[in-house]
Amino acid sequence: MRRAPLALASLAVVAALVLSGCTSTGNETADKGGQEQAAGGGGAGDNKSGIATGQEGFQNVRALTSELGTDAAPGEFPRTVTNITENETVGETEIPAKPERVVVLDTGELDNMIALGIEPIAYAHSESMTAMPDYLDTGDAVDLGAYESLDLEQLKNLEPDLIIGTSLRIDDDGLKAKLQDIAPTVLAVRPGVTWKENFTLFAAAVGEEEKAAEIMADYDAHVAQVGEDVVEANGGESPSISMLRFMAGRIRLYGNDSFIGVILQDAGLKRPEMEDIDELAAEISPEEVTLAAGDWLFWGTYGEADSTDQAAVVDGPLWGEIPAVKNGGVVEEINDDIWYLGLGTLGADLVLDQLDDFAAAAK
Repeated sequence: MRRAPLALASLAVVAALVLSGCTSTGNETADKGGQEQAAGGGGAGDNKSGIATGQEGFQNVRALTSELGTDAAPGEFPRTVTNITENETVGETEIPAKPERVVVLDTGELDNMIALGIEPIAYAHSESMTAMPDYLDTGDAVDLGAYESLDLEQLKNLEPDLIIGTSLRIDDDGLKAKLQDIAPTVLAVRPGVTWKENFTLFAAAVGEEEKAAEIMADYDAHVAQVGEDVVEANGGESPSISMLRFMAGRIRLYGNDSFIGVILQDAGLKRPEMEDIDELAAEISPEEVTLAAGDWLFWGTYGEADSTDQAAVVDGPLWGEIPAVKNGGVVEEINDDIWYLGLGTLGADLVLDQLDDFAAAAK
């Protein structure tokens, strides 16, 4: 069956900017720390997927994503959904009837289903997480634990009729096949940079394309308005926005190919040169923190602050030399669960609400 490509996907693949000096773009090891973005959870198969940041397949993410979707009329079942059935391989999953017992395998998928009014029966998450982000209500859903170590017998006993996730998380092809044996399984390529396309794909899997289109139209209007509000708050010109994140063993400046990077691009907001890259993130040392050169600075911390360099940097002598701090720009500590772990439309709207609040306070 010939499938309809996702309208949001782009076939353009842009060459990555090579950063100089000690700074490095987010690499495979770093992304294995990832929740797209969180520490400690690359995937269930030791990054065999080829689409972690720094792996050759990462540059194919948008091209692969553009091939995913369905030709079925809105709400029509049975349907065939084109998705990732093996690492970096597009295949088909047959869904015989509208799913009623959905299992989600990461934060973004949970966000997506709740946005569509669907209550999943179970969810999985990174082994480094003890719970889903606070803004997501898991209701009575069963916590399956880490997607790195799924209990397949427990999953089978729940009798799901759909499983959704990403190939980056379920990056062992043997596990992909086992999930398909349990229930129809639809996998996007990866979380983060293609969060909007993933939402469209998962909406197609549950037959909620029309509702998804309405949600994305609302997002488009919201992000455009917030972008205008930020520009107005900055005297009529877009400020450059730095996104700084403290994690255990690393400090990141987030680039365009990330959840937050896509939102800032959609809002028409500028990024400083170090972060205006087609990568998930650039990694810097504590001594390089002044490379966060945006007019406005938003910073967050993943996990326990004591496990990171946050205190040493924020209370250190170089913090006052960061351009936004030194020049009296907007400097705000942000909610990491939302700005970096949201990975879906609900998270994106909360980011925009908070960004709009920061803009209003800056006027």
